Amino acid sequence: MRSEMLSQEKNVLSMKVEFEPAEFAKNVDLAAKELASKVNIPGFRKGHAPRKILEMRFGKQAIFAEALEKMLPDAIETIVKDYELDLIDEPDVKIDTMEEGSPVEITMTFEVTPEITLPDLKEIMVERAVALVNDETLDKTIEEIKVQNSTLAPVENREISPSDTVEIEYFTAVAGDDGEEERHGPDTTTLDLNQSSVRTEIRDALLGKKAGEAAEASVLVEEDYPEKNLVGKTLRYEMTVKTVKERILPELEPEFFKKVLQQDCDTLEAFRGEVKNRILERMKADNQSRAEYDAVEIITDKSVLDVPEKLVQRQAEAMEKEDEERIQRSRKISMDEYLAESSVSREEYGQNLRKQAEAIVRRSLVLDKIGDEMNISVEKEDFEAEMGSLASTYGIDAERLVTSLFKDEKRLTEMANRIKYKKTVSAIMDTITVKDAETAEEKPAQE
Repeated sequence: MRSEMLSQEKNVLSMKVEFEPAEFAKNVDLAAKELASKVNIPGFRKGHAPRKILEMRFGKQAIFAEALEKMLPDAIETIVKDYELDLIDEPDVKIDTMEEGSPVEITMTFEVTPEITLPDLKEIMVERAVALVNDETLDKTIEEIKVQNSTLAPVENREISPSDTVEIEYFTAVAGDDGEEERHGPDTTTLDLNQSSVRTEIRDALLGKKAGEAAEASVLVEEDYPEKNLVGKTLRYEMTVKTVKERILPELEPEFFKKVLQQDCDTLEAFRGEVKNRILERMKADNQSRAEYDAVEIITDKSVLDVPEKLVQRQAEAMEKEDEERIQRSRKISMDEYLAESSVSREEYGQNLRKQAEAIVRRSLVLDKIGDEMNISVEKEDFEAEMGSLASTYGIDAERLVTSLFKDEKRLTEMANRIKYKKTVSAIMDTITVKDAETAEEKPAQE
């Protein structure tokens, strides 16, 4: 086999490949024998039909094509090795000449990883917010913990207060396109009036009412409402209070401290100190993640490359499939129905998806390039650490996890990619300049 590069445009290479007549003839004979062993031809024992009969039955070109299929894998492997290609897809093959007794000539078109020019990582600087916890934040967090561990108790003959949870039955009325009012219901729901998600108009209408009493609230439908056909209209809720419950908060005592912290704690001061430490650790992790994201985005923006269209298409198709499956799973409706509900056209959805897909592919290519330049590899110890962490997080046996993982090649590849991503980002953060800085929100709190 001989190969010669014809052209290269961006990340697409064209190669002329020529197979010797003897090599082709050998594979034609093999292809004919394999075909004879698989088919039944009247008058001949299976596997013994002469080649002339096979050519009459299936055509000479079909046998030639089978022969070429046998030759291509080794040819592609040789070209990839000789030219040090990093393929992103199987090559396209165009047959130029294919006849026995003559050299077989084909043209192969390869799509390879594009050339990427990275910025000097030592010149990249990102800011990382400093983790600060003031008394106001700590008090608010402890109040939230108390609410999470609270109980609800029904109350009788008492007006509803802002901290109550109420069960209501309600009708919804909205003016139709013809001007006539459409009324739907009754429906029931439970509202925690302490939650910010409860509309102010509804909360105000219920405050001061008692179980069994009626209330009415009008709400203007805003842009973020899921049913886009109602945006800009006014919904009128006719509500009847079914039950009223007050929230009973736990006492700040050692038993409660132990339940929350999962460790012994005897005093309020020690409890506050441990909660503060945990908030700080979470904030540090969040701030580090944000800085890592910013670093990758800056490096990606500063990198020079042409993003291959085929990779973008493949990523967009995978994302669309995930969206369709998620919508079907959660809403039991099709993608077209979901888009109609959201007042988004297929074209708009496709444009947004493609934009996201291109950003993902661009970022992945840049990180792969950095990983290669930094000689980032995934070792056995990395797998063991990752699986140990997963086993601890989900409370499962590490050996069972290892056994199941190594039986699933797809999951194994995903884990390897995830580990390499983490190690690459970690190496990036060790190379760039990271400046710790207080955020605008933190400064007043500290003062």
